[in-house]
Amino acid sequence: MIVNRQTMIVKPGRLDEAEALAVAETKRVSFPHSRRLYSSNISPYDRLVFEAEFENLAEYEKFWAEWRASPETAAFQEKFNDLLEAGGTNEIWTLVDWS
Repeated sequence: MIVNRQTMIVKPGRLDEAEALAVAETKRVSFPHSRRLYSSNISPYDRLVFEAEFENLAEYEKFWAEWRASPETAAFQEKFNDLLEAGGTNEIWTLVDWS
């Protein structure tokens, strides 16, 4: 299992708007496994972190390719990107089974 973690820097005063838009988009899209959205609390201000689980890189690549090809995605990205500052991260982590 892998986890894709994306950290976004939101423009000051726009966190609630970015959070609401991200929540709506994650509800619209059918993710293959768990997904989570975090907003900053005790951390740098104005951050959103999105995580989604995938079985492997092939599933990850297929999912994001299909998402980018969706007609609704362009409208979402235009609105969402307007709320973001430059920067952030897009990471892939391997989930270690320690059971």
